[in-house]
Amino acid sequence: MIKSINFKSDIFKILALFLIWRLALIIISLLAINFIPLGSTDRYLGGGTAVFYLAPELFSWANFDGEHYLSVAIFGYKGLEQAFFPIFPLLIATLSKPFSVNLLSSFISSTLIGLYISNIAFFIALIFVYKLLILDFSKKVSFLTILILLLFPTSFYFGSLYNESLFLALVSGSFYLTRKKRYFLGSVLGVVASATRVFGALLLPVFLIEIYQTKEKFYKWFWILLIPVGLIFYMFYQYLAFGDPLAFYNLQTVVGEQHQKGIILLPQVYFRYIKMLLTVDMANPIYQTVLLEFLTGILFFALPIIGYFKKVKLSYLLYALIGFLAPTIQGSFSSIPRYVLILFPSFLVLALYLESLPKFLRLSILTILACLLFWETTLFLRGYWVA
Repeated sequence: MIKSINFKSDIFKILALFLIWRLALIIISLLAINFIPLGSTDRYLGGGTAVFYLAPELFSWANFDGEHYLSVAIFGYKGLEQAFFPIFPLLIATLSKPFSVNLLSSFISSTLIGLYISNIAFFIALIFVYKLLILDFSKKVSFLTILILLLFPTSFYFGSLYNESLFLALVSGSFYLTRKKRYFLGSVLGVVASATRVFGALLLPVFLIEIYQTKEKFYKWFWILLIPVGLIFYMFYQYLAFGDPLAFYNLQTVVGEQHQKGIILLPQVYFRYIKMLLTVDMANPIYQTVLLEFLTGILFFALPIIGYFKKVKLSYLLYALIGFLAPTIQGSFSSIPRYVLILFPSFLVLALYLESLPKFLRLSILTILACLLFWETTLFLRGYWVA
């Protein structure tokens, strides 16, 4: 049976990279828990303070927003949690129900199931991204894109109790199926994506550009128009339950204190961050977070522009650019190092750029990314705000 396994296959190589990444994160977590003090002892801890201390090795992966996904999965929507879209917690609740005989078992089973969903979805996402990229680019560039995605300083969110992995799997799968002209299946994934994160609705204008360029007849692709249905259903639920179909947006200023109502232009956001970098004490742990947000804000605005000159598909670039700009309209780059994880075209452009560099310089940059991943993972697991 072992002889039948093709260890040289592309899928096996991706699996090997994924397992090395996952094992490295586990090792980092054990080191962090044993040697780094908690940044906060009474809030932002996965499962809540009382549950967290029972098994920090498990519940650390549900810190910050992960705590809200757990809450929605176990108790349903309450308070100010409408900003957290329903598909991920619904999957957790459904799959963990047979193992939830009391409150403690609900927390344990929900966390374990959530982590299984995230990690399996991330592996599937890597396969879809790779299969999508090799339609237009070499295997070398496609593998390098996967490697950069794995080593990016906030990639640990893909292995945490967050919906980044699930969303990336749905979006990349939808892109791939649409490129293969399997519009119905691609649209189904798009509908689920738009009920997983609001960004899923961006697939509609992106795919319309893709289809316009292929000049497909309307009857073949009209399913694409259904993509926002997932978002519309969630808005309808919010209206019935809370009287506000836009609660997921209006509550951003509550769950994210850095956000403001209205539309803030990008130059204003850059100016605000320059001011913070000049005034915040560099010894304050928040300084490195502000710096990471600012640098990410510059890089991921520039990458789609660079991608245009690298001849990357216009639909990819539109998805990457709008996906970056949408979270910034409320006046902050807060969480942007996490939000950009789903923008696979930007990682493709970064791979195209790194491929053009000398090998030593390319390896140096990848090593720096790996070191930053180690540090950011450690901070997140110990309750320090990262993204």
